[in-house]
This record gives sequence, C-alpha cells and structure tokens, in this order.
Amino acid sequence: MPHLVQAAPARFGHSRFDASQRARQAARQLFQRAYTLGWLGKLRVTLTRQSPYLLNLAEVEANEAVGSRYAAGRQDVPIRQIKGSEGRCHDFDRNFYPLKEHLKSRWLRVAMARQLGVALPPVELIKMGEIYFVRDGHHRISVARALGQTEIEAEVRVWDLKN
Repeated sequence: MPHLVQAAPARFGHSRFDASQRARQAARQLFQRAYTLGWLGKLRVTLTRQSPYLLNLAEVEANEAVGSRYAAGRQDVPIRQIKGSEGRCHDFDRNFYPLKEHLKSRWLRVAMARQLGVALPPVELIKMGEIYFVRDGHHRISVARALGQTEIEAEVRVWDLKN
C-alpha cells in the first residue's frame, strides 16, 4: 500500500507537466500564426499605402482638445474598438498581431496562461470618442484576439473631447 501513495503524486505531477507542455505547444502555434498574419497585413497595407500601426495616443491628444478625464470603471470592451496605444504603436498592427520577434516570450507566457485557464488582470484602456487606446495589456489583447475573443475585460478611463 505505501508504494501506491508514493505513485499518486508522480501521476499528478506528470499530468500537470503534460498540460503545461500542451499549453506551451498551443501557444507557440498561436504566436506563429499571429506573427505571420501581422507581417502579411503589414505587407498588404504597405501596398495600399495605409499605416499598419496602432494610433498613437500622444499624437491624437496633441491634435484634439481633451476636456475632462475620469475613471469609468471595469467594462467589457469590444476588441474591434481598440485602435490605439500609449507608447507601443509599432509593436502590434491594427489587428493586434505582433510585429516584432522580441514580443514572443511575453506573448507566449500570456498565451500559455490563457491555455491553462489562469485568470489575468483586466487591461487598462483610455476611451476617446468611440475608440480605445491601450495603456497596459497589449499582449493580453493580442492573445485574446488570436484566440477569437471579441471582447476583453478592461479598466477604462474616459478622456472627453471638447467640441
């Protein structure tokens, strides 16, 4: 009987290891697909002379009259309305596909966590008009989009535009 007690932890440890390995492999495949789609999208928009990048919050703020700023709390936000970034405009394209290889390790960690069912904190967004800018959570949004999510949980701050 003592040998059965000793064998049980090995089985459970092995199962967690298998789940982790499967999650790692799925994350790698997901990243490769997203990275390839990002570069194909970049090529397509380059040919059509459109910018493939996210809008730059600093540039929009410089060109718009911003009024009051306030916290709007936690909300589910449609990913398609997230079109800009505070400081990482060239790391992801407008569809949140990763454009740079150095994003891979962090992207994979987020994707693995999602594959394993780990709860992640909400992203932080700034809403100006009808669009959102990412303050924190670029990788989480990219992974969510790659997994087919249409909404993401976010802490939202609103920057009202003066008319």
